[in-house]
Amino acid sequence: VQAITGAVGPSLTSSGGDANFGVAHYNTVEPLLDANLSKDGRYYYGDVVVTFNRPVKNPVIHIGGLGGSYNYQPLGGGPRLISYFTSELELQNTGLTSTFMAGNPNMNVIGNNILNSSTTPNGGSYEDGSTSFGFSNYGAASGSLRINGTVTEIVYRVYVRGAAASDFNFSKTKADITSATRDPFNGDFWYLSISLDKPTQQISGNIYVDRDGLSDGDINKSAGVDNPKTNIGGSLFANLLNNAGQVVASTPVSSDGTYLFDAVPVGTYSVQLSVNPGTGTFASPGVAPATLLPTGWVNTGEFVGNTTGSDGTVNGKSSSVVVAADDIKVEVNFGIERLPESVTFSVFVPTPTLNSVLILSGTIPATINTPAVTVPVLSGSDPEDLPAAGSSLSGRSVRIDSLPANSQLLYFNGTIFVPVSLGQVIPNYNPSFLAIKFTVATAVGATAFKYSFIDAAGIADPTPATYTVRWPNNGTLSVSLAEYTATKNNCLANINWKTSSEINAAKFIVEYSTATNGEFKNIGELVAKGSNSAITNYQFNYPMETGVVYYFRLKMVDKNGSFSYSVLLPLSCTNKLPLTIAPNPTVDAFKIFGLAKGKNTVSVFTTDGKLVKTQVVITAAEGIDISQLAKGIYVVKISNENGSTEVRRVVKN
Repeated sequence: VQAITGAVGPSLTSSGGDANFGVAHYNTVEPLLDANLSKDGRYYYGDVVVTFNRPVKNPVIHIGGLGGSYNYQPLGGGPRLISYFTSELELQNTGLTSTFMAGNPNMNVIGNNILNSSTTPNGGSYEDGSTSFGFSNYGAASGSLRINGTVTEIVYRVYVRGAAASDFNFSKTKADITSATRDPFNGDFWYLSISLDKPTQQISGNIYVDRDGLSDGDINKSAGVDNPKTNIGGSLFANLLNNAGQVVASTPVSSDGTYLFDAVPVGTYSVQLSVNPGTGTFASPGVAPATLLPTGWVNTGEFVGNTTGSDGTVNGKSSSVVVAADDIKVEVNFGIERLPESVTFSVFVPTPTLNSVLILSGTIPATINTPAVTVPVLSGSDPEDLPAAGSSLSGRSVRIDSLPANSQLLYFNGTIFVPVSLGQVIPNYNPSFLAIKFTVATAVGATAFKYSFIDAAGIADPTPATYTVRWPNNGTLSVSLAEYTATKNNCLANINWKTSSEINAAKFIVEYSTATNGEFKNIGELVAKGSNSAITNYQFNYPMETGVVYYFRLKMVDKNGSFSYSVLLPLSCTNKLPLTIAPNPTVDAFKIFGLAKGKNTVSVFTTDGKLVKTQVVITAAEGIDISQLAKGIYVVKISNENGSTEVRRVVKN
């Protein structure tokens, strides 16, 4: 036994080697009286944890004296009153069973629970025929049971149960006798000890979920923290191989991720970890099965010993272990981990222009001809270090497994975008720094690349995800929207638009959504005036309610049923409108919608803080020309003369 820890107090610990321990426990019942709890209730007190310094097989638990009582003689005479109670234990380890071996009649083992079957539990473990104050002290539960299996730790949950036969609720003060002090022994003393078969020549070890692989050279720990153990739902077997590589013994890995071979003859061995059990014996060795883990799991390393290290070959088979007479070999350990997953995406964007750049993160703001588009970031999951499904891979490592055939994948290195090469690993991935540059004719309608999430163990997703960007196959929209505005006349929305050309246009549908409801509502339709290349004007009015922000848009429908959307324009009777920039991305200029009244100073900065343009505007109609700036990401600061400041981002293609 390495340590026995109770619910309260220090561990009883062995400094090394083997030790035999018996521990006395005392569960006071005064707190139950203080809380006025029912005399026949059952109440959780804490856990008793027994830890061994190596895997042990079929340990025997010895329990003595589960049960106690408190009694007193009332002042003024009358019969003696008594309160009965007992401690009880429930095994918390999964995958284990218990077998009752011997004990007194009150010792009751049901499943993995150690119970007292007496209706009047007391402190005596056997009936000796004597009585105290007119009643018997017999009523304790004592006995032994075997834990069936190989374990390194046993956890018992401890309860105290009262009895309906009690005359009062648990402990009682001495106020009825001599003073207001309490009897210090109104609780249950009981005892726990453990015995094991005398160990023979043994080989044992552990299966660790090695979260960071051998990046720290240690399969037992990750970043200095103990790795958890596993048997992967009971699917793993440890196979003992002789010096010729043949199976001489096989055992399932225990539920706590340990295994043990005992009665091992003197010789040289190795241990294999696999879902396939071996069939050989020491007397008749068998052919070793394939070394195989469950789907989604891989080996990270093996090591003989309890210090940092590995045997240098990751293959699910340990290095050699020499067993001498009376030898016990512990810590023949294996590291395994689950594979990471990468998320496949397909996003539909506005028709790109030649040599334009799309940042693969955030939102493409609405433009004159298209609604806003959310561009997903590379995402994934890993049970060990990124457990939430579909999490952003920001700050993680990503490998590019295929490049887009008709465009160019770029990564921002802090100064400029540079091409990504096939198989390139991007450490500390920043979603704002990955982009696609459209370098061929856009009529193909789609481009795609594949990527893999690399987890903390340095292992890549073996099934790379595909990131696809699609856009309209027919290229240029059939309706060219020259102007689109939404103004208010009191609480009447005046929506006006102009087209510079209409080819096969069918109709315009006016829609809106509110700030509290993302669904769009059809509020009117206007028939297109026909195919022409002249300026054509349209107008639509809609009454607005007070206190509501409306987002108006046009749905432009062609005769073949295809359609596109305009930019979202906010409008309200009374509310302040949100500040937006459109178009964004842009190739030459942008406008700012929702400006505060008065003069607004617009300052454009590079991402490293360099001021590259300043302009004063009053209305959204005044565009900000950035055609002379280099392509990239810019920060836009809008400062109003009333002292308010807003900051937005714009992408220059």
